[in-house]
Amino acid sequence: MPGHVFIVRGDLRKLACDAWLIPCSRKARPGSEWFPSGYDGPRQGTTFADAGPRVQPLLAPSLGCPRPWLGLIGKWGQPVSWYVDGALEFLDAAARDISASGESPLFRRARSLLAVPIVGTGRGGAAERAGEVVQELLPRLRDFATRKFPGGREFDVVLVCFDAASHAAAQAERVRHADWPTDLTDALKAEAQRLADHALRGELALFLGAGVSMAAGLPSWGGLLDELAACAKMTSDERLALAELRNALDQATLVERRLKQQGESIGQAVAKILGTRRHYALAHALLAALPTREAITTNYDQLFEDAWNLSDPDGLSILPGAIKPDARRWLLKMHGCLSDADRVVLTRSSYTRYDERLPALSGMVQAFLVTRHVLFVGFSLSDDNFHRIVDAVRRIRADGRPTGHFGTAMSLGAGGLSEVLWEGDVKRIRIDDQPESVPGFPVAEAARRLEIFLDYLVSRTRDAGHLLVGDRFNSLLTAGERRLRDALVTFLADITGDHAAAIRGTVAWPQVERLLRGLGFEPSDLPDIDAD
Repeated sequence: MPGHVFIVRGDLRKLACDAWLIPCSRKARPGSEWFPSGYDGPRQGTTFADAGPRVQPLLAPSLGCPRPWLGLIGKWGQPVSWYVDGALEFLDAAARDISASGESPLFRRARSLLAVPIVGTGRGGAAERAGEVVQELLPRLRDFATRKFPGGREFDVVLVCFDAASHAAAQAERVRHADWPTDLTDALKAEAQRLADHALRGELALFLGAGVSMAAGLPSWGGLLDELAACAKMTSDERLALAELRNALDQATLVERRLKQQGESIGQAVAKILGTRRHYALAHALLAALPTREAITTNYDQLFEDAWNLSDPDGLSILPGAIKPDARRWLLKMHGCLSDADRVVLTRSSYTRYDERLPALSGMVQAFLVTRHVLFVGFSLSDDNFHRIVDAVRRIRADGRPTGHFGTAMSLGAGGLSEVLWEGDVKRIRIDDQPESVPGFPVAEAARRLEIFLDYLVSRTRDAGHLLVGDRFNSLLTAGERRLRDALVTFLADITGDHAAAIRGTVAWPQVERLLRGLGFEPSDLPDIDAD
C-alpha cells in the first residue's frame, strides 16, 4: 500500500517524526517560538535566493531526533498554490535526502514520517484563506504519499493542525472525500465506527500502556529493565541471568538493590532513562484528539499529557499529584509519574504496597471500568494490579449490573491462549491475524496500521469547531452550514448592550456558551460578552 496522510492536532515541534517543516520568510530566520525548550540545534539558515530552492535543512539537534527544514512560506500577496508548492518542495527534498542516506525510519516506524503545518495560515499571509489552503493541500499530500523514492521507499505524511478550528476543518475536508485511501479492512472500519459511536455518546475512555510510548522511541517494559540493569552496572552475564527470571517484578527488585548500593534509587534511574525523550508519538496525538474526558495509563512518561494538554492547558487534572478540582478531564497515572520519580511502582514491594499507599486509586479504576467503555491501547492486560482490580469489577458485573464487554483492546496480532482469559470482558481487535509470538511477526508494519486505524477512528468523531471562526474556512462549509453559521452570528449579534448581562446571568447561558465554544466561538469576540 502507498503512504498514508494523517491529520492530527498537535505541536509540530514535539511530534516524533523524521523531518518537519518550519515556515519562514526569505531571511531564513524563524521566530524563537518554533524552537522548544531544550532545542540545541541551529536556529537560522542561509538567506533564500530569489530563483533558488525554497527549502533547506537544518542540522538535527541531536542524533535520533526529527530534522527541521526551513521553508520559504511567509510572503504576502501570493496565490494559495504558492504556499502549497512550498510544502510539497519540502516533502520531495526531505524524502530524497532520507532515501539517499539509507537511514532507517526514526522511532521504530515502518516508514519515515514527514510533518507539515497548514502552510501560510499563521503569519505567512494566507490566514484568511485557510480553507482554500486546506482544499488544495490535502489532495497534493495524497498524491505525494503514492510516490516511490530511490530504493523503493515510501513515506507517510502528517498534517499537523495547531488549533481546534484548523483540525476540524481539515477533518471535514477529508471526510468529504469518501475515497480517502486506507488499507483498513471493512471489518476494522466497522470496529472504528463502533468505538466512534461510544465516543460521540460520551462513553469512551482510554487506558494506555507502554506500547503507545514505544512509538515515541521509549523502551518496552523488558527494554526498560535492561537499561536499568545497565545503569546499575550489572555485567553482561548478570543481565542475561536477570532476563531468565520470569517475573519482571523480581527483576526490578534485584536491579533496585544494586542501584541502592550505588546510592541511587530505581525511580531516579527511570527518570534518567525516560526523561530525555521529549517527542510524543503520532499515536499520542491521535488518541488525544478523541472526544474523551478520562484516561488511565501505566506509563511513567509525560508524553500523552503533553499531547492532551494542547487542547486545554488548564483543563487537565493529573492523579495523583497535579489535581485540579475544576478540571474538565483527568488522567490517572496508575504506576506513578516521572514528576515524582521516587514513587513509581516497579518492584515487587511497590506492587504489594500499592493498595496500602494509594487505596483510592484502585476504587477509581474499578468505577472507570464499570461506568465507561474502555479502549485499551498498548496495554497487554497482564499487569498484576490490574488483575486484582478487574476481579472486583467482575464481581460487580456478576451481581446483575452491567453486562457484555466493559472495553475494547487493540492488539497488533493474535495473542494465543491469553486472549481466552479476557474474552467475556474485553473485545479484542486484531490489526493482524498472525500470532505476535511467531518469529518475524511484522511489528512495525502492524503498529503503523494501528496508527491508521486510530486516524480513521478520529475522523469518525469529527466536530464543527471551524463553524464560528469568521470567514477563514468559509470555502469548506456546505450551503447548510453557511446558513446555520449566519443564523448563529445573527443570534450572537443580538446579545449586546443592556441585554448582554441579563442573558449571561440566566441558568441556560452556560449551556449555550459551551455549545457555541464547541463551534469555534470565543466570548471575547463580542465586546459586550466577556469570558467570565
